[in-house]
Amino acid sequence: MSGKITAQIKWLGIGMACAGLIGVICLYFFASPSRDRAEAKALFDQGNTYLNVGQVGRAIDYYKKAIDRDPDFVYAYNGMGMAYRATGDLARAEYYLLQALSLDRTVVDTYNNLGIIYSESDRPEKAEAIYRQALSLDPNSAVMHYNLGAFYAQIGHYSKAVEEYRNAVQLRRDLFQAHNNLALSYIALGKPQEAIAEYEISLQLNPHQSRAYYNLGLVYAEEGQYEVALDYYRKALQGKQNNPDIHYHLGLTYEGLQQEEKALAQYEKILSFAPSHQQSHYRIGLLLARENRYREAVAYYEQAISLDPQYADAHYNLGRAYMKLGMRAEAQREMDLFKKMSQYNKEKEHIGKILLYMPGDAAAHWKLGRIHEKYGQYERAVTAYRKALTLRPGFGEARRGLKEVLQRVQSL
Repeated sequence: MSGKITAQIKWLGIGMACAGLIGVICLYFFASPSRDRAEAKALFDQGNTYLNVGQVGRAIDYYKKAIDRDPDFVYAYNGMGMAYRATGDLARAEYYLLQALSLDRTVVDTYNNLGIIYSESDRPEKAEAIYRQALSLDPNSAVMHYNLGAFYAQIGHYSKAVEEYRNAVQLRRDLFQAHNNLALSYIALGKPQEAIAEYEISLQLNPHQSRAYYNLGLVYAEEGQYEVALDYYRKALQGKQNNPDIHYHLGLTYEGLQQEEKALAQYEKILSFAPSHQQSHYRIGLLLARENRYREAVAYYEQAISLDPQYADAHYNLGRAYMKLGMRAEAQREMDLFKKMSQYNKEKEHIGKILLYMPGDAAAHWKLGRIHEKYGQYERAVTAYRKALTLRPGFGEARRGLKEVLQRVQSL
């Protein structure tokens, strides 16, 4: 008799790997399964069911029952490890995965899951070593190559990430997530044409990917191919009609095509369902200023600034509008503010571009937190560090940054 267990242990899209999650398929066989093993399998399956719907506590209960029924059941220990990972308790996750490894050193999934834990707890050397051990056991595992690629992307080794993602798609050409992450790595390496090719392959494999359409639109817009970008943004909007990011970049693209009325319509649509979208207020101000409607533009610039007092470009253009209105003192005040903020915003802009393509990049959120902290924007730093920790619960540098900035805020 044989049994097939879909462990449904979720793979993290580490760092750049913000595409979908990949489930692990675990196969094991019993020549003559005991009653205890059969009962343990049933309990394990129930644990998987609860883990997949986010009921982590109940999943842990069932994995424990499976272990109690059969103490040598490797996959139950794997389930426990990944369930504790979901709670953020990486130390306990590691404990159970090491228990699984001690029971059977040939189960590739255990090595892979340990690699995830080591990555998330900032032990990159151990993560790379364990991934390599897994590949030595199963060099033809597309999922293992995928996760090793994600690991390299996380630590900024994009050329190595490309190599591993390419290995993954050569082994499994239907692995659309690997094509997406390969595209992101090419973007990081400044290779937009290669990125476009990978996104197009991914969308052929799975045409229901709003994020991939959106990212393709971003790439084409940066290349100045606005008509093509519009087509991809429209596809990204299907089923996501109230997504402000997509409408915003549609607006920018219409501006690139000098279709300003259509651009204005996009920004106004955003404000109809997201009135605190400061960039839309700012862009409307710019459009009004181009028509010499400076008093109206001032109101939109001021609204953008009220939502984000550090919005340097809004201060600059508000200053210009004041100058056109003959309000020289107000114009000078805004220009002085712009000069103070310009370096801060320049540094933010670089990280912002990374997050535009890769909103799940924990390292980018951490770097953004450091920039906020550097310029005394402590509340924003706290938000960025917490976001990084949400994405990677064991991110030591983000945890230290959060602790330090909170201590600084308390001392003020």
